Formats: sequence, C-alpha cells, structure tokens
Amino acid sequence: SDSASTACDASTCLAERGSGLYRPSASASAAALPAATTLHLPDTRAFWAAAAERVPAAARYDARRVEAAARGLEGSLLVAPHDRVEWFLALGELMAIGDEATRRHADALALLPRPAPMPVAYIAQRIDTDDPLWGWQVRHAASGQLQGFVTLTRFTTWSADFAWDSSSRESGMPSARLSNARLRSGEPYGVDPLSHTTSGEGLAEVARARGVDVAELVNLNKDLYPGINSRSKLLDGTRIQLADPAVADLDADCSRKDTPRTVAARTRLPLDDLLAINAARFSGGLEADTPLDGKPLLLRDRESEVDLPIRGVERAGGAEPPPPMPKGKKKAGKAGKAGRGEAAEPAGLRQLDEDCSLTALLAQQERRGDPTKDGVQWTRIAEVGLLASLGGGGTLVRYALQRLKAEGHYHFAVCQATLAAVGFYERIGFRRVGARARYAENREGEWTGYRHWAEADERTVAEFGDTSYLMALDLREWSAGPALELPVADEYPAVAADAKAPDLRRMSYEGGTLAYESGDGVVVSLVPVADGPPGSEPELRMDVTYEIESILSHRGTGRKLEYLVRWVKWPNPTWEPWTHLVGSDDALRDYAARSGTVVTWQRSHHKQKE
Repeated sequence: SDSASTACDASTCLAERGSGLYRPSASASAAALPAATTLHLPDTRAFWAAAAERVPAAARYDARRVEAAARGLEGSLLVAPHDRVEWFLALGELMAIGDEATRRHADALALLPRPAPMPVAYIAQRIDTDDPLWGWQVRHAASGQLQGFVTLTRFTTWSADFAWDSSSRESGMPSARLSNARLRSGEPYGVDPLSHTTSGEGLAEVARARGVDVAELVNLNKDLYPGINSRSKLLDGTRIQLADPAVADLDADCSRKDTPRTVAARTRLPLDDLLAINAARFSGGLEADTPLDGKPLLLRDRESEVDLPIRGVERAGGAEPPPPMPKGKKKAGKAGKAGRGEAAEPAGLRQLDEDCSLTALLAQQERRGDPTKDGVQWTRIAEVGLLASLGGGGTLVRYALQRLKAEGHYHFAVCQATLAAVGFYERIGFRRVGARARYAENREGEWTGYRHWAEADERTVAEFGDTSYLMALDLREWSAGPALELPVADEYPAVAADAKAPDLRRMSYEGGTLAYESGDGVVVSLVPVADGPPGSEPELRMDVTYEIESILSHRGTGRKLEYLVRWVKWPNPTWEPWTHLVGSDDALRDYAARSGTVVTWQRSHHKQKE
C-alpha cells in the first residue's frame, strides 16, 4: 500500500504534497533515505545510528507516573514525526502510553467489562500500511515524556467488495436504531431483563436473586461458558443469560391480523429496521403490509447488538454527566436539565446516522484502486487511525480535524472506534454509520458486516472479529469551534530519565536491523521488502513475528499440513498452516524429535507468520 499516492490524479497529489499538512508516504520517505532502502549489510548499522539521532536517545520512564495532559494541552507540545522510521522508533512508547491510557480510562469510569488496550501487532501494522501517514505526538513540555498520539491517513478498504450501507442487517445499524427506539420508549439504559451482569456472586446466588432455577441457568449458559455448573464462581462483569432470547425477543402480542406496519406502530419501533432484522425469517418475502398470520416478528436483534462498556455510575442507577458545551449553546444532556421546551435525551442514547443520509454521502465519494494491490482509496475521506491520550485527547483530535477542514481536500473524517471510545467520538460530533463487505474467500457468497482490518489482506473473515463500529463526520458541516493554536516543535524535546525505570524503546539490534521486543512474545522489526517492479529499490516495511513456545501437534498432509502452536505468553494455542512456520527450524526439529514425525518443507516461496 505504500505506492497508494500514485493512484491519485495530479491535482490531488499537488494538494497533498504542497500543503505542509501531509507527511510523506513510505515511497517518498524511502526516496529521501537511500541508505534505508538499499540497506547493504555494511551500511545497516550506520543507517540505524543516523535514524536514532533524530529522536531522543532513550525513553527511560514509567508510563504509570507520566503526568496527565491538561484538557487544552497547556504545558504540552506537539511533535510531527517525519516518516515511518520515527514512528517505529517510538513504538515502545506508543504501546506503554496506549496501555496506560486504557487503564486510566477504565479506572476513572469504572467500566465493565474492562476495555482491552490496542495490541502491538495492530499498532505496528497501521503504521506500516496507512498511506499517507501523518500525525502528532503529544509530549510534556518539561519532561519530554509522551502523553498521547494521533495518526491520520486516507481511508482505504482492502476487502474484495465494500459498500457504505446503513440499511442492511449486516451493517448492525438496524439493531442500533432499534436500541435507540427502545430507550426513547422508556426502557432503562444498561438493564436487560434477559441477562444479569455479575459483581462477585456465584451462579447459585444469581439464580436465587433473580428467581430462576439454577439448572435452567446452567442449560442457558453452557454454550457461552463451557464447564459452567451450579457451583461456579463468576468473574466480575460476566453476563449470564436468564431466558432464551430466541423466544423472549419475539412479539408476544402478535395477532393473525398483524402486519409489520401495525407491529411497528404498536411497539413504537422503526418499521424499516423491523423489516431488516426479520427479512431472513420469512422465505416468501416481507413487506410493510405483508400479513403475518400470527407469526411473531423479532423485536430485537441481539446478534448484531454492540455491548458498549457501561460506567459504574450508570450500573448503580445514575447517569452519565453531560459533556461541557461551548459557550452560548444549549443542549439537553443525558441526565441534565433540558432547555426550555426541550425533552432530555434518555441515558445511553447513541449518536447514529438515523436517516442514512450521512452514509449516502459517503457512498457517493470518489474511490479508486485495486483491493488486491494498493487497496481502494477513498480520496476525500480521511481516517483517524491511532489515538491514545493521557488527557487532552479531545483537544488533540479537534486540532487534527480543524487542520483537515481548513485544508479543504478531505470532505469527511471516519474512525473505526473501540467500544470504550464511542462516547468520546460522539462528543466531538461523529455519528455511527454502517458498511458491509464480501471478502476474498467469500466473494460469491453473502455480504457480511465490514470488519475492522488487522492485516492488509482480508481473506479470512473470522480473523477480524465483530462488525466494525464505524463513525463518520462531515467536515464541511462540522462546527469546528474556535481555532486551536497548539505549539508544534521542530525537534523532539529531551526526555527526562528515571534511572529506576526500563527503557520503553525496548529496541535491540539483530538480523541486520533494529527490532522492538514487546515482552509478550511479539517482535516487530523494520525490514527492506522488494515489492516493486524489477530494478526498483526495496521499501522499509514492518515485520511482525510471534515467538513460538512449542509445537503441540499436527494434522493434514502436503499443502494442507497444519501445526498446533503454543505461542509465548499467549493463553491459547492455534492451528497454523505449515507456511507460517517456515524458518522456525528449532521448534520444528524439537517437535519432530518428540513426536517421531519427519518434518520437511520448502523455504523459497513462503514467508514467516506476520
């Protein structure tokens, strides 16, 4: 994807390269650093020594003791890394501050379930794949310690087929709009009569408190939690099913004369969304006035619902405090006082593309490219790629968006939000939108909800988790507020060292390059890769390697041979194709010696697991 900028027209290229806002793409950076692209063995140490001189020599401090940034970033300064090399050299700091930001956020809001921090492989692959890549690091003006960071890029899709779509069930949007409708009808936020979220009690205690037979609870939850029994002790935040949703979520008051239109009017739920979640249940088709003949409609689509972390104060029956509003503006807070003549919005209401108008605008935007090569680039849509902050995150994102709006090239900004950050982006002005995709292995099959990418090659849908929580903002209509003027330094400030703390850089020189060792079995290095035409110089690309603890078993033969691999500091072993283990000589020989298996493989046409 590093040559993606060559796909844009001449006017776009000039606008991006001449503005000063955009950082060079990897191809441009490589051209400016011939030593980096050639990387002859005698030159390698010299290259990395020169690269390291551009950033502070070390980052020896404890992220837990870093001072939080002020809301307006007073006392902090911004640094704009020049290329991927500088982002790579800061990878250890990015990981430490990202983990700490997640911990502080969860503690401050007493979130359950506790959100997980971004994994190192994801951060590394975004830095590697996003093109163009630009952004800022926030550093304490006095200590130089990292307090936050944001990266931006052009929105690019890699799936075989992709469509902006907020109407289909696969997008998750009908389910989200139904949830909002139920909240507007008076359903309490964070309370599900069909489930119970534990806070220290065992399954038998849950059964007594909710008046349900414990044997029935075991039966309802055995697929969710294999091995559960009447004596099970449950971790805080475990969600226990109290009834079968397949039965309880059906319209209990359905009559033979009902149609979807009459059900929507009676339940005060949006008709189009009821049709979307029920279409597959009616083989003969389902329209607004289709007679139901007593067959009840599903009123809730739990499979497509998103479990957002809930604040402790909300679990206790309180409400989220309203966000601060700009002076001179009035808006009803979630639990605050409404303006005169206005009704307060119910707690938990999500900001959605309710009428699908924003999604329709996104679908009209220009795009070009090949998903099997450089990806499909949406030339007028920017994406917030990575974001973490120990305070001042709202100011940082607003600053970045104001720059985009002032530049005028990008018309929209999107993000693929972690669930713990949804409220944060909503306060800035983002709304949830929908998209669906067909991936390479499933191109002839059904569409599915668009998955947040974790690799540039999205051939296996199962590897990408649940449908992405896509959020979008129309920069042309966005009320940016007063212009933010933040100090941007030309050079990195010196980092105050703590002699008792380890160096967060965690860099070591091995295999002809610097490598970052995460400490949990993941090693990231920046290596030259010759992906271009014959005679072209190689480009620097991230190489992510997972450390093998041992090989446990194997299955299949020939091209279908797979190994069961236990990874260092990862809880569950995984089945991997033999091509992922090429180069793992010691582990393969050890397994062969223990199992009596003869292991053979070809080296020439396969790569290690990345």
